[in-house]
Amino acid sequence: MDSARNLLEILGLPTNRVLLNIILPVGISFYTFQSLGYVIDVYRGQSPACSSLLTFATFDAFFPQMVAGPIERGRHLIPQLEQTKAFEPAYLHDGLRLILVGFFKKVFVADNCAILANYVFDPQTPLNGYWAVLGALAFAFQIYGDFSGYTDIARGSAKLFGIDLVVNFRFPYFARNPSDFWGRWHISLSTWFRDYLYIPLGGNRGSKWETVRNLGVTMLLAGLWHGASWIFVLWGAYHGALLILYRVVPALRSLGDEDASSHLRGALAMALMWLFTLVGWAIFRSPNLHQFGAWLMALGHWQTALALPWATSFIWLLIHAAPLIFLQILTWRYRDETNLGRLAWPVRGLIYAVMVMLIVSSTAQDTEFIYFQF
Repeated sequence: MDSARNLLEILGLPTNRVLLNIILPVGISFYTFQSLGYVIDVYRGQSPACSSLLTFATFDAFFPQMVAGPIERGRHLIPQLEQTKAFEPAYLHDGLRLILVGFFKKVFVADNCAILANYVFDPQTPLNGYWAVLGALAFAFQIYGDFSGYTDIARGSAKLFGIDLVVNFRFPYFARNPSDFWGRWHISLSTWFRDYLYIPLGGNRGSKWETVRNLGVTMLLAGLWHGASWIFVLWGAYHGALLILYRVVPALRSLGDEDASSHLRGALAMALMWLFTLVGWAIFRSPNLHQFGAWLMALGHWQTALALPWATSFIWLLIHAAPLIFLQILTWRYRDETNLGRLAWPVRGLIYAVMVMLIVSSTAQDTEFIYFQF
């Protein structure tokens, strides 16, 4: 809502609460992008027009993913809605499994990591380098657990009806380069910008300068999509710059090559991309440019006297991030951390039981899903 108010003020329009509630309903961004994708696909002849108003209305406002995605394409979701399906026990099992994993990520991982992230990015908090790094790490796990957790819950809710929504996350923190990251993080949105903005602008079909321009414009608009704020402009520009640097700088391009067979080079590429990602999350989480500047300045001060002791808080972060990392290790070969069905049933049952215990024993206060504000 604050981002919407800022945008209206920039445009010189009134910002009273009634106007905002009328023209900016819940889920407007995801709802609009899904509708636009459908219209563009039909116009291009890439998808047939839906002949049933009821089916189209269900597609356009499908409740599990309407508020925060994933953004579905008509050619994927509409045919499923047109089918007559009988209930199958697998729908219940798969749906509840996805929902359980989603609640584990949200309640145990994200909400507990949010305590540290909120403390660090509070303008009143004195920071040093240790706390600055800890805050960025905490927010990295918070936003991943929060957003991928919501996606899992949405996919699980849809699966109860026999509907398969697209996978929206594929281990993004294991990416080797920025392009690989955006192929793993919020996949439905990144592919939307690719198909409906980057490629129509010319993609990488023109000169090097034209490709750089297209990347920059696409990421700036992706930043603005998150809100009319300079911090989101900076965030979009930062990721645009990373995409450009990995394309034009030979050393970075070689290091981030996904086809490289060297395990050492792959590990170095992941570590470097992880550092770049943490800086990006620090930008994204900062309430304004001044606070991000304070976060950067803190990286130059490592005196422990400048802030509260951080070691205990780091242990808190490890306690709540380690189970998620362990889950990813278990499911890495399947490229889907919710895919536990191929594990032996005793192992699977133990994991489910541990998740339930972690959820119900979580001490953090419930917080709203981060992407509800977008």
